Amino acid sequence: MLATSSPKRQNSEPRRSTAVARAFFLLLGSIFAIACGQKAGAAAETTTASKYVQIPVLYLTDRQLLGETYGPRRRYPTNCQHHMYYGTAFVVIANDKHKTPQEIDAEHLGWKPVDTKPGKISTKDRIDPADPAASKTAFLDRIKTSLDQSGQQDLCVYVHGAEDAFEDSVGDAAQMEYSMEKPLVMYSWPSDPKMRGYFIDGSNNEWSQAHFNTFCKDLIALQAQHPMNVIMTSHSMGNRLVIRALPIVFGKGLVKQCELISPDMDADTCRHYTMGFAEGPAKIRLFVSNKDKMLPISQMLAGGYYRLGEAANPVSMPAAWKSDTNPDMIERIDFTAIDKGFRGHSIPFDLIANIVRTNTAGPGFKLVPESEVRASRLVKFADRSDKLSPDSSGLPEAYCKRVLPDDGPNTPAKNNKKHK
Repeated sequence: MLATSSPKRQNSEPRRSTAVARAFFLLLGSIFAIACGQKAGAAAETTTASKYVQIPVLYLTDRQLLGETYGPRRRYPTNCQHHMYYGTAFVVIANDKHKTPQEIDAEHLGWKPVDTKPGKISTKDRIDPADPAASKTAFLDRIKTSLDQSGQQDLCVYVHGAEDAFEDSVGDAAQMEYSMEKPLVMYSWPSDPKMRGYFIDGSNNEWSQAHFNTFCKDLIALQAQHPMNVIMTSHSMGNRLVIRALPIVFGKGLVKQCELISPDMDADTCRHYTMGFAEGPAKIRLFVSNKDKMLPISQMLAGGYYRLGEAANPVSMPAAWKSDTNPDMIERIDFTAIDKGFRGHSIPFDLIANIVRTNTAGPGFKLVPESEVRASRLVKFADRSDKLSPDSSGLPEAYCKRVLPDDGPNTPAKNNKKHK
């Protein structure tokens, strides 16, 4: 007798086939969903801006080595050997411009998107200082590599001001690089972050001059091997180093632009270092603010002599400058309208970057001719021991400009840092 399947079993076979097919399609759907999710996640990673950006800042310093950072004192308290510490500091700053990972990578400056808050001390890749000559060569090689990777010939050199700890100054340098979008080297001299060390800072600044001069000569020699143009940027007392080095770099074709931000230097003494420089390839810009309270205090401490960076400064605009100065060489920018903080003396990072790149104040701002500056009450008080008028009038509008908010639809980017 032939065996036959029961009707119940015959009905179960199609059900089983249907279940298997359903499971198969569910599996395919899951795989497809996972693949799409991974693709979407990858796309999101490249289009979503990170909270912070890690900026590599090349640095050289003659400060003392102090643990994982550098202190306020000199590397050589006595018997100076004139050797520097070299390295790269990896500084984490806020991604204020909301740059995406793709945009950050397109800069070719070694920046990295990160979401972790910055620490108090930056991570550093120090060059071994045991052999001074070899360490200098290695540092100059890092500069060449940075220029090659960026595809640019512009190198920004930043010199910080007084009352600046190393970590504060390297943070400013990172912010300057972020705004400039160019390779940057920071020169750091021994500076005490405490206000009581102001006069010591002045002494240390002068002590560091020979080292900065040597660095400028090293850059001149490097330029002969590798094409580059230097954009020199300096703030407050750091301008003293730059201005005193002008006779060394002038006429060498090294410095393309010189951005002097709120210079804390005797105005008339500055003229001693610039005498005879009526023509030259470098554009010199003087950034001043009438909100600056630190420079009038410095003026009082200096016996009433005007600082170069004071907006209402009759000494920095002598009659000869008003008639003989080439406006293509010297430009004065009054950024009072955007100077931040109670005491002013801030660094207008974005303004400087926009003027360097496009010779404009950037979105939301405009440059207008300026013919007169009325001194603040503090400036007038600081001037009480002098017979000079604390107002600047009859300024040559050909090279004196003022930053003002533009009435256009663009919203201005606010990237000034409250600074000592």
